[in-house]
Amino acid sequence: MTGREVAAVAAILADPENENRTAEEMADLAIEALDDTRSRTHRLAVVGQIQFSEAPETTHTVVLGPFSCRSILDTRDKFLEVLKSGSAARTAGRDLAWDPKTRLGRGRFTLAPAFARPRDAWDFFRPDEPEIPRRLAWIAESIQRWEAGGSAAVTYGPVCHCGTHIERILPTSVGPVAPGPCPVHGGRTR
Repeated sequence: MTGREVAAVAAILADPENENRTAEEMADLAIEALDDTRSRTHRLAVVGQIQFSEAPETTHTVVLGPFSCRSILDTRDKFLEVLKSGSAARTAGRDLAWDPKTRLGRGRFTLAPAFARPRDAWDFFRPDEPEIPRRLAWIAESIQRWEAGGSAAVTYGPVCHCGTHIERILPTSVGPVAPGPCPVHGGRTR
């Protein structure tokens, strides 16, 4: 057991509420704490493909693990750090290079994070959301332009109900205004 696992079990055993619990309840809590700790540290898997020399056209995909790593794998950056360092998972993956019995065949592997639920996998690789989501950034930009008085310089321009853009636009304090009617219809602009 690692130091994290011992600390998790020790925290359960040191709980003052243990006087009111049965031995089975204490065992369940200790095992649950151990499983919770291991679910965050034993997240490394080896995904490999092997081919026998007798049947090179058939590829078999295998998964070895889960393996533990030195840190808690909860971010992509920590996973990339684990990939750079040596580990038991990497050693196991290298053993997939050929059949250990016959010394024939070939294999390859990659290390991957292991998850219990699909949502955990999606959350692990989800990019960080900026303060203002991209789909709403244009609103913040237009508000900043408007507060700075920049809306008069924006050439969205008045448009006739037919969709024709007015060529000549006069910048005013309330925004761009067409000096006259629509050149196509002669109607009012909006």
